[in-house]
Amino acid sequence: MKSLSLLFSSLLFATWIPAAHAAEAFIGQFLYKYDGGSIYRVEVKDPQFMTWTCVEGSEKGASGKERPDRFKIADKIYFASWVEKTGINVTQVVNLNTMKVYSTIIDGKERYVISGAIVREK
Repeated sequence: MKSLSLLFSSLLFATWIPAAHAAEAFIGQFLYKYDGGSIYRVEVKDPQFMTWTCVEGSEKGASGKERPDRFKIADKIYFASWVEKTGINVTQVVNLNTMKVYSTIIDGKERYVISGAIVREK
């Protein structure tokens, strides 16, 4: 019975993971205009990578190339998570229906929860 339960759990997990990762990523170039004034240009050319550059705010000029884990939550709503080379952890919900972004940034013991508007550039 235990091996049957383990087999069922393994099959369930194996079918869930590919379905989550198979969801297409949103593709394009966007401005994330966060409440408080920071603006980031985010470019997604393929499902694997994204680049970002801060064009306005306290991090102006900072940039990175990330390989986020992405999951499609619903139609045009995505969850993304990555760790930057500086060790900063970022999670986001990107809602292309409402053109809103919700981010949590963890830098050491500090945690920031921010939101903003999304503008599609390309």
